[in-house]
Amino acid sequence: MSELLRWLDGGDLRSDGMAGEVARWVLECPPLLEELLLGLSVPDEVIRGRTADALEKISRDRPEWLMGSLRILVRAAKLDPVPMVRWHAAMILTNLAGFQECVRSVTATLVHLLDDESAFVRSWALTGLCMVGRIYARRRPAILRRLASLQNDTSIAVRVRAAKAVALLLNDHLPMPAGWIKSRSLRAP
Repeated sequence: MSELLRWLDGGDLRSDGMAGEVARWVLECPPLLEELLLGLSVPDEVIRGRTADALEKISRDRPEWLMGSLRILVRAAKLDPVPMVRWHAAMILTNLAGFQECVRSVTATLVHLLDDESAFVRSWALTGLCMVGRIYARRRPAILRRLASLQNDTSIAVRVRAAKAVALLLNDHLPMPAGWIKSRSLRAP
């Protein structure tokens, strides 16, 4: 295991450990990104979770760096057994939504995640779809139909967020909640 990934090891997923520090190091030294991406494929769930967290933090400032890793991110979002990996992957995909060449894959993956067993994953997926709908008006009707069904979700948090997302998609004048937008490049919509 690389030294970078060792910084993400130890403890459990209740802590994000050194994910913030690792993200800052990669932002300062971009060649480390390839090494960090390898953390999504290690057997250790703590390292995978913290890798996803660090990648999400990187995607806030430099989403374009992750465009070439879209397949890896989609695979992690759909298949990783750790909810923390899946919800951070949903957040990364949302940060990639501003790139038209990614939007089809991003949208399909986020729709897939609306059926995830984790309420956190469903919440971030619907948040991402709301952002996609705000950026790409032609995708809005299909997204609205899918999000409307989440207003009956088993999770109160998901139901509340879904209702807010539907309202946001029906009224462009409503501002997106600040906590929903992590990427600096997406703060305008």
